[in-house]
Amino acid sequence: MTQTEIKEKVLQGTKLAVERMLTKKRQTNSYVVVSENGKVVQVKA
Repeated sequence: MTQTEIKEKVLQGTKLAVERMLTKKRQTNSYVVVSENGKVVQVKA
């Protein structure tokens, strides 16, 4: 497996994990914590 293939698989896995997390947060009406310009911010999912 080449380095490019590994990179693609990691990116696909990360995207899938974020999609699943956002779906779960929306179902539970929760917030997502992100960094915006170096400041921690809560965003409604």
